[in-house]
Amino acid sequence: MLLKSLEFFDYKTHSHFQISARNRNVLVGPNNVGKSASLDALRISFDVLRFAKRRTAVLKSQGLDGVCSTYFVPPSVVQIDLRYCVHNFETDVPARIHLTAANGSKFKINMQLDGDLECYVVSDARPQKGAKFLGEQFPINIVVVPTLSPLEQNEELVLLETVERNRYGRLASRNFRNYWLHQPDEVFDRFAELVEQGWPGLRVFKPVIEHANGKATVRMYFRETANRSPEVQWAGFGFQVWMQIMTHVMRAAAGDIIVLDEPDVYLHPDLQRKLMKIISGMSEQYFVATHSSEIINSVEPGDVLIMRPGARSAKRIRTDDDYSIAFDLIGSSENAQFARLAKNRKVLYFEGLDRSLLLRLAQLVGADDYLNDTSITFMKTDGFSNWQRVSASAWVLNEFFEFKVRVACLFDRDFRCDDAVTEFVAGLRESEVLCFVLPFKELENSLINRKAIKKVILKYSLKELPSDWERKFDETFDGIIAATRDHVASRRIGARIQYELQKNPKRDVAGISAEEMRAFSLSWDQEPLRLKMIEGKEVYRALKRTVGELYSVSLSEPRIVAEMRADDMDEGLKGIILKMRDFFVEQ
Repeated sequence: MLLKSLEFFDYKTHSHFQISARNRNVLVGPNNVGKSASLDALRISFDVLRFAKRRTAVLKSQGLDGVCSTYFVPPSVVQIDLRYCVHNFETDVPARIHLTAANGSKFKINMQLDGDLECYVVSDARPQKGAKFLGEQFPINIVVVPTLSPLEQNEELVLLETVERNRYGRLASRNFRNYWLHQPDEVFDRFAELVEQGWPGLRVFKPVIEHANGKATVRMYFRETANRSPEVQWAGFGFQVWMQIMTHVMRAAAGDIIVLDEPDVYLHPDLQRKLMKIISGMSEQYFVATHSSEIINSVEPGDVLIMRPGARSAKRIRTDDDYSIAFDLIGSSENAQFARLAKNRKVLYFEGLDRSLLLRLAQLVGADDYLNDTSITFMKTDGFSNWQRVSASAWVLNEFFEFKVRVACLFDRDFRCDDAVTEFVAGLRESEVLCFVLPFKELENSLINRKAIKKVILKYSLKELPSDWERKFDETFDGIIAATRDHVASRRIGARIQYELQKNPKRDVAGISAEEMRAFSLSWDQEPLRLKMIEGKEVYRALKRTVGELYSVSLSEPRIVAEMRADDMDEGLKGIILKMRDFFVEQ
């Protein structure tokens, strides 16, 4: 069961704040705007629900909510200092957390500075005292990844009761090896495979007990190389954190909710992307607070919630402008780009908002390790018209930083003819810049993939698809593209005329137009070439709107790319991505 909303009143620094939840919820924003406060509210709810679901209720009147099944929870059950949860330390105004489940039931928690937490369930069912009632009416199961810390250097053997008592809190890392010591072999094997998804080739082994100086110590070793198997304490903090996160994520079952606060503090960008993929597959719903542009780019736009100072609710990303707001709030800036450049000494110029799509496509051919925010610095350019900035950048950067900076650029083709593109690339090559021009109008053309879009519809449709849905989709797909024919033809002819007249002002315009029209018609009759010429952004928007109306499916970049394979990618684009990878990794 999913959470529909999270709302709190007189809680911490907020008199009132609300989050309307979806399956995927990535909270972004500067410090002290409510990201951690929201996740702490879920942590409190986790502790309270875990306690209350094992207790019988008291039937008590709760004002306008009527008589409700009510539970009294000792503050000691909650692993957060409740003194800092009451708004402005008011003694007579309780902090309140309200959770609403997808079935419409609500779970409400009232917290005073002193005394037990009073919480109750509001549902359509008649209130009951039985221990099963809360779980039946509010079937929410939250999996919280607690605050993480380095593993103990020497972890003493402890009783299973101690492991279970600390399992969900900040002391979990102290008993990490003990926990896995007590797990069945098949469960540990699944854990080891999960760890290896983040660290390919590195295998952890089940803990063993070693005795020395009258003490029993639990050790866990991992295979680093064929001849080396160190203990996990010798691994870096990132690996220790990854193992702990995977331990908690494994608790999630179908329908559970994972809560994770700022994993980017501990994890390399590549691991951040892998983590998001894993938790997306292992949970029905998650809440992640982050400052990471990698995480933001790895999810769909509507999954990102912008939290701003003074706001009473979180706002979901819906437009490109919202993306800019999100990156501004997490501190992304030109200054940060130049600081990163001084470290990695590699620059890739790109157009508009193409970066996130380019990174997703690079994953299909295994180049995402080399084309990411850590490996290179991304700089925006405004297309061919801004070529002087790119051509001069290699010299400027090399002179300014006094070391070699590798510079590459990727431009949209737009409606330019082959001769114009060839001439442009040759001109930039003289400035020691590796220049690429897309083999199609713009990068969004790669999303106009009939097969991948069909897979998205089949996977995410909220409606029962009729037997002939694929035939009707093909007709719609072809119709949207056909409607653009005249516009595309006129733009290509105009671009060809402009290029030819610049070369030779005396050329016959009618002759140029007729020549380009013949070439266009021949290409348009072949679907692969037709899909290269269309305006990718406009066609994608039209398909997105139509698919949403016909099949109740939200068509998005991440979903389409997720259904693509390397063989589905245009060979020209694949070649560009691999050449850029080779260029940036060359010593």
